[in-house]
Amino acid sequence: MTTSVDVTPWADMKWAAILTHRGEVARERPLPGILARLPEADRNRIIQTDAKGDPVQLTH
Repeated sequence: MTTSVDVTPWADMKWAAILTHRGEVARERPLPGILARLPEADRNRIIQTDAKGDPVQLTH
C-alpha cells in the first residue's frame, strides 16, 4: 500500500453502495457479507479508509 485515504465523509454512501449487492451481502465469504456481520464500529473503521497502491504490491 502506498497511500491511505480517509473517506469518512463518504462512509455512509460507500456502505449504501455495498448494500445494493444484496446477493453478496447474504453470502458468508464475500467482503460485503463479512462487513455486514461486523459490529458497526468495526465496519465503519474499515470502510472509512481506502487503500491505494500498485495492485502487485498490495498482493505481496
